[in-house]
Amino acid sequence: MGSAGRLLLALVAFATVAVLLEHGRAFATAASRTPQLRKSKVAMSAEPAKSGGFSLPAFEETDDNKSSASIVFWFILGLVFPVLHSFNLGLILAAFGWGLSTGGILSFVNKSETFKPASEVVTGATDLGMKGGEYGLKAYNFVANKTKELSA
Repeated sequence: MGSAGRLLLALVAFATVAVLLEHGRAFATAASRTPQLRKSKVAMSAEPAKSGGFSLPAFEETDDNKSSASIVFWFILGLVFPVLHSFNLGLILAAFGWGLSTGGILSFVNKSETFKPASEVVTGATDLGMKGGEYGLKAYNFVANKTKELSA
């Protein structure tokens, strides 16, 4: 590690210590445990709960949104499948899903004579991804609508 790397490491460490000391999270002191603070916690817990105003945007179920959701479907499938430490496979399957949803892989297979017999498999994988994207989009919109109902 050169002198520039050591300087950068020292600056990052100094900034971290400064932020921790600024917010009082570095050390537990008696001043942070005052009775006044306890009273405010009791008063806060006695007040009725208010909605936080958290809401998610709902998306229309168009073909473009289903195509984008299919990429997320392939990524989550890769995260769940425990090969290549899951995240790497998720990225690989997301790239594969992007190629399927845009039609790039299918057009490549149809142009190539050697891969022509695999066009049915690619079409099936495209349909599977689109169906997974459709269900994923419906599930997301369901959650988005429920959060809007609960926060209203």
